[in-house]
Amino acid sequence: MSFSTANYRVTLGGKQILKGLDITASAGRTLALLGANGAGKSTFMKGLCGLAPAHGSAIINGTELLGASAVKRAQLIGYVAQDLAHLDVRLSTYELLLLAQQGTARGWKTGKDAQRKAAEMLELLGLERFAESQPGQLSGGERQMISLALALVRSPQLLLLDEPTSALDLANQLQILDAVSTYTRAQNIVTLAIFHDMNLASRYADDTLMLHQGHVHCSGSTRSTLTPENLAHVYGVDCRALSVDDGAFTAIYPVSVLEPA
Repeated sequence: MSFSTANYRVTLGGKQILKGLDITASAGRTLALLGANGAGKSTFMKGLCGLAPAHGSAIINGTELLGASAVKRAQLIGYVAQDLAHLDVRLSTYELLLLAQQGTARGWKTGKDAQRKAAEMLELLGLERFAESQPGQLSGGERQMISLALALVRSPQLLLLDEPTSALDLANQLQILDAVSTYTRAQNIVTLAIFHDMNLASRYADDTLMLHQGHVHCSGSTRSTLTPENLAHVYGVDCRALSVDDGAFTAIYPVSVLEPA
């Protein structure tokens, strides 16, 4: 299984945000999407989900996403957005996990398989204590974890995470990203994740793609792309890259904002 785009473009309000991206991502691996604010990272994901008008080609496991029906995209894509307003409903977390598995079914079915998958997802993400809680009454971080559970319980082929740890404390960041990494490998899916924390990207992303002004600045293994030179170009920041744990991953230490050229 693999994911790829060809001449992928998104235009919003008459402005071209993404300008012909050619991207490839492999199954069983996590690809970090990096870039300064306004680089087009969230827009990239919204175009795949049909939430923004996208053109060109985007293929997951041989299926073209662009132009596909909303139902088909929902079957293939698990999307965790920054906006969690969809969780403000009068249903418990467990009920939402059952509902998320219904797909195109008309009516409410709670078969044993759906119940099993819901319970497994609660356990995987350590959310058992929230099973009977309404997500709208929980904290932002707790809702973020529940949103991930809803994305995974449908067994997507492509998992899209838009800043998945932005509302989480350090312990929950590690717990969630460990779970995502394990799930991605075990289920052999493609995961794309937007990070603002370079050190989390370094630790959890197998590969990295940096966007700059709507173009791909660089892509490749995280170790080869997360360099001071690339960070200076994309973010305008002077950084140091330090090898940690005998080269297991690279720690990024920001020094100063660079003067514009």
